[in-house]
Amino acid sequence: MQTLVIHRSGLDPESRDAITELAGAAPQACDGYLRVDVAELQPQTAERLRDALGCDVNALPPGFDGHGAGLLISDMDSTLISIECVDEIADFAGVKPQVAAITEAAMRGELDFEGSLTRRVALLEGLPEAVLEEVWRERLRLNPGAEALAAGLRARGLRFALVSGGFTFFTERLKAQLGLDYTLANTLEVHDGKLTGKVLGEIVG
Repeated sequence: MQTLVIHRSGLDPESRDAITELAGAAPQACDGYLRVDVAELQPQTAERLRDALGCDVNALPPGFDGHGAGLLISDMDSTLISIECVDEIADFAGVKPQVAAITEAAMRGELDFEGSLTRRVALLEGLPEAVLEEVWRERLRLNPGAEALAAGLRARGLRFALVSGGFTFFTERLKAQLGLDYTLANTLEVHDGKLTGKVLGEIVG
């Protein structure tokens, strides 16, 4: 038996029928999500459900026991939040297209993370540190469900770690805002109120 988790709380008759047809089993409404237990999971079932329902669908590993979990680890950029922080910082320096191009090359596997981050941060040299506050205040938005996720984990006694190749300026503020337990990220070097274009210490990948 394997379990599919469908990340939506509502279950209208049309959705119930679609899930039952595609998964071969009826969904069960749980606390904020839907659960489907299937005898045998076909490779494309989760993908077809995602397309049909317009939401995330994940298969739990066989034998998974959620009651035994103690820690959730999340990425930050384009995961917990809706932006890529380095791209938005770069926008203030007028180099967003260059930084975005390096990001895309890294995602294609053409650059390793350390090399790509070093190159992107170098393009930020001379930018006022105050720009980071502007990005935080004006552009950074939590993705839907982030606050509910953090509160739900806390209510169940689970720890929440935010681990990012981004920057501590943002992870530390999110830690305070959401009541997170741990954060790990990169620290931008600042001198005389301006970014030096370097990262302090070992790069977090």
